[in-house]
Amino acid sequence: MSFFDKWMETVVGQALPVPTDYMANELIGNIFTIWAGGFGLAVLPWALYRYFRKKDDVPALMCIGGFICSLLEPMLDHLGHLWWPTNLPGPAFVGFDLNVPWLIPPCYVFFIAMTGYWAYLKMKDGLDVKGVFVIWLIISMSDVIMEIPGTATGAYTYYGDASFKIFGFPVAWGWMNGTSMLLVGFLLWLVNPYLTGIKRWFIVLVPITAMGAAYGMVSWPYFMSLNWDMPWIATRLLTLLSLLISIVVVGFTGALVARTKNAADPLPHLKVAYR
Repeated sequence: MSFFDKWMETVVGQALPVPTDYMANELIGNIFTIWAGGFGLAVLPWALYRYFRKKDDVPALMCIGGFICSLLEPMLDHLGHLWWPTNLPGPAFVGFDLNVPWLIPPCYVFFIAMTGYWAYLKMKDGLDVKGVFVIWLIISMSDVIMEIPGTATGAYTYYGDASFKIFGFPVAWGWMNGTSMLLVGFLLWLVNPYLTGIKRWFIVLVPITAMGAAYGMVSWPYFMSLNWDMPWIATRLLTLLSLLISIVVVGFTGALVARTKNAADPLPHLKVAYR
């Protein structure tokens, strides 16, 4: 087969059910459950401390939003071709005929809600465009570092011909997850000053709304590459398109944050900046 023929070879896009005999090593499964889910459980006492002792309700409300946001996981697993072993602790819930293990809800608390909260704090302190890109890169790399031990040891599997895998981990998830966490922080930075009284509970919706919006913006080319029949080279180009869109979204976010610096009331500053 020539190089060109390889490029044009059709890759079949098909979501497959989890094999009934797909099981992880029990020790590896338990270690990864603690590794991935333990961070979320560990942060809960700190969030309660911030609420009761510092009168800061944002971490606790974001944690609640993170738990709810985990309901998106089976949709992303279905579109992103991920299998969880049948013997991992759980399921916490079932969606798209996929068992979602117990580690996922607390994992979302830490890696979606709390990472987004950290990005929010950085934006609140003031960032220029370069600073926003640095935050995005740090978040994206943290996702890669967290996930590779799981795929490399068989704690879970991204099946099929996903583009640009490293130790079984498709690196596209790094920039897609990184963008979603950054936008969680951006939306919190944007709305928090205006939510008072009972409206504070709308902070719960921040992780859900921002993560869902981010995936809608940047992930559709990658999901097309996995679920549509197309030439091999098209799957790679669509994955790179996802990266390009992510960079544009991060750049736009950075431009908005940079215009207001550390303003506690960002919307009027944005309006003035665009007059």
